[in-house]
Amino acid sequence: MEQVSLFSPFGNTPEHEDRLTWAFLVVLKYDPSLQKFLRDLVESRLPPERRGSSHTWEPGLVSTQTSKIASPPRFLVSVLLTDVCPDVCPEEIKVEWSDRGVRYDGVVEYPNGLTLIIENKPSHGDVWKEQLSPSRKSLSSDVEVEDVELHESAICLEWSDILEGVLRYIHSGIPPFGSREIARDFLSFVEELHPELTPYRTFELCGDRPEALRRRVNLLIHDLIAEKENLEYGYDNRNDWPYILRKEKIAERIAFGTDSNSDRKKFWVRLWPADTVGQADRFFDAVNKSDFLNLEASHGWKVRPNLHFSFLGTQLIHSETRMEKCTYFNHFSHHRDRYRRESDMNTLATRAESWECTGLIGPQDRTKIRTEFIETNRNHINIIPGFEVSRDWDLEEVIELEKRGKLNAHILESLGHVLRTWNETL
Repeated sequence: MEQVSLFSPFGNTPEHEDRLTWAFLVVLKYDPSLQKFLRDLVESRLPPERRGSSHTWEPGLVSTQTSKIASPPRFLVSVLLTDVCPDVCPEEIKVEWSDRGVRYDGVVEYPNGLTLIIENKPSHGDVWKEQLSPSRKSLSSDVEVEDVELHESAICLEWSDILEGVLRYIHSGIPPFGSREIARDFLSFVEELHPELTPYRTFELCGDRPEALRRRVNLLIHDLIAEKENLEYGYDNRNDWPYILRKEKIAERIAFGTDSNSDRKKFWVRLWPADTVGQADRFFDAVNKSDFLNLEASHGWKVRPNLHFSFLGTQLIHSETRMEKCTYFNHFSHHRDRYRRESDMNTLATRAESWECTGLIGPQDRTKIRTEFIETNRNHINIIPGFEVSRDWDLEEVIELEKRGKLNAHILESLGHVLRTWNETL
């Protein structure tokens, strides 16, 4: 019986390594949940009577680049992995026993006797139908071909379906840390070596699938910062969005995401200038008030107050101010002493009352200030006069820009309009 290690499947000839097949089978070997996903995907293409019961499912033996099937199979299915399934009837990719020498890209042997032989062809134009047929020579000598039921046609699976399933798995909350990281590494590997296979390489391919849209946005951010210095990728786990990190800038984070909950699907970008006391000082020193407050009329960017109160770098309260943005801007830019750290906590209740009277905060904000600062005996409060700047695009517009190869340039140009109002570039 031939046993091949998944970590050295090609012996001393690494130049022949099929890295995509190897990577996928490593993921299958060490994650039973993804093994079950593959089996369910295959069985969904089989007649109902050939589908196994999920109650009796057990992990199988996974091997790659092998010419042998280790255990006697009862039901053998040939599986083709490719970019696009050939547009033919099932009977046109019939399989039958052959006597040729074979080396299977992969074999998965489940304890119930279901055995999958896997052929990987990332480009469907390279499919050679004879490669999809099993060889008698791969069976052990004590197994008769007549005792093995061979499914008469190959099952074709598109890589986009497989990768979409892996993506859903990562975000499902099911996998433990190790499995999740292995699956993420696999997706990153495919993105690097075979980006043409991913189901999220364009916004159009993502459709309404949140997991695919999230991955597409991640790729977009990496593209935007690829040739830029001093920019980093970040992810906000609390709000579940990725962002560009611009250290030491007036607006350090530029977040990206999609909204598929409304009738009109949206792609959005948001940034938050003056998000700390130091950033606020630099913002009011540098900003062109007229250009900034008129961003919506001139370039489609909405500007709204983002007043918040923090302690030791933690934003504890986000206020829903009733002030108009121009009044809010003047309230702080003309009186710098109205923001920054306040250490006189004895007068905080009185100040909060006056803030409510002027419309700077609402009644619920005054209650939060009492519970978060006064009743907890914190020794100071930071008053942060920030802003949120945001823009939405219809996904249809994004898809059209992407088709024309102009999406990245369009986003960078649009961000430039915002950043220039306070004399920054990306």
